[in-house]
Amino acid sequence: MTARLVRGGIDQFGGTTWVLVDGGKTPPRRIEVESAGVYSDKVVLKFRGIDTPAAAEELVGSDILLPCNGLVDLPEGSYYIFELVGMRVRTRDGRDLGTVREVLETGGTPLLTVRSVPEGAGGGEILLPAARTICTTIDREAGVITIDPPEGLLELYGL
Repeated sequence: MTARLVRGGIDQFGGTTWVLVDGGKTPPRRIEVESAGVYSDKVVLKFRGIDTPAAAEELVGSDILLPCNGLVDLPEGSYYIFELVGMRVRTRDGRDLGTVREVLETGGTPLLTVRSVPEGAGGGEILLPAARTICTTIDREAGVITIDPPEGLLELYGL
């Protein structure tokens, strides 16, 4: 199975009338979506009741959360980034490398940030390219990503 990572786009907001906004300091709050559009390569949302720059400033850095039933079904072999966070990463021979903490956008192939077990020379963190040739299997049900790392990659991290 091959992987394609999807962060989402304007299609994710088709028919969505509300989202949860999570700033991390308080519980997520439900906000109605007044309109959605695209500006350059970004999705722009207009929230009902957020009508001034000062009101919008309070939301800077917040996560926008959609109900899962509002997500567009992806083609086979494609994954939302949130699906990968928390998955275990193992080599083809069953060696447990750790857990995906986040996915870094690089402008090229995204990188999986993996909290390594045991902690190696990399300070307990491994960066793995989310390339199809490396991430050979992604099992959503088991929560496991199986990798076939190129020679020398894991040794860079003392593993």
